[in-house]
Amino acid sequence: MSIKLRLLIADDQVLFAESLQYVLKGIAEGIELVGIATDGEMAIDMAESKRPDVILMDVRMPRIDGVEATKLIHRNFPEIKIVMLTTFDDDEYVHFAVKYGAVGYLLKNMTPEDLVQSLQAIMRGATLFTKAITEKIFRTEDGELGAQDDIMEGLTPRERDVLNLAMQLMNNRQIADALGISERSVRNYIHSLYAAFDVGDRMELIQKLKRTWPLAQP
Repeated sequence: MSIKLRLLIADDQVLFAESLQYVLKGIAEGIELVGIATDGEMAIDMAESKRPDVILMDVRMPRIDGVEATKLIHRNFPEIKIVMLTTFDDDEYVHFAVKYGAVGYLLKNMTPEDLVQSLQAIMRGATLFTKAITEKIFRTEDGELGAQDDIMEGLTPRERDVLNLAMQLMNNRQIADALGISERSVRNYIHSLYAAFDVGDRMELIQKLKRTWPLAQP
């Protein structure tokens, strides 16, 4: 018996996303496509406005990549199940996607029928990874030193970039110009940092980190 679910596709390859939409309509009656996001920032916005049950999230997208978008969406909307659907099976992407809340990590070369079965399994509460990716997850975990990650280790590279520039007292526009991203993306990162460090504003963040982390000063 099929399970009804609301699906959001996040992929900057529009032809792939639209083709997937067409295929799913033909073989999966219970899947309602609520939209297609072409970058990570749009995926975050549509997660809030559309409230899908599942997001199929590509890894490499403009503005905010799929791994960082997964972290932000899972933090704000933990009920949304995020599945990484990509051609990449790099250890680093696998590790961070799982760490930040992905419940599945599947490769784009799987058959449409297998994809539908995977989505239905995830809606039943399963976590789903291909055999090759499962092996990589265990290799990554085995290679880590210790089981205790502090807050800094949990930040993505882009969050570290934003944090470092914020510590140099740059405003959002200056940070956006320095990193080549939008002010809106910077605001998303800043608010993510507030939540991670349990602070209410930028000055509280700076004061807290001056005591605990020796960032480069201007």
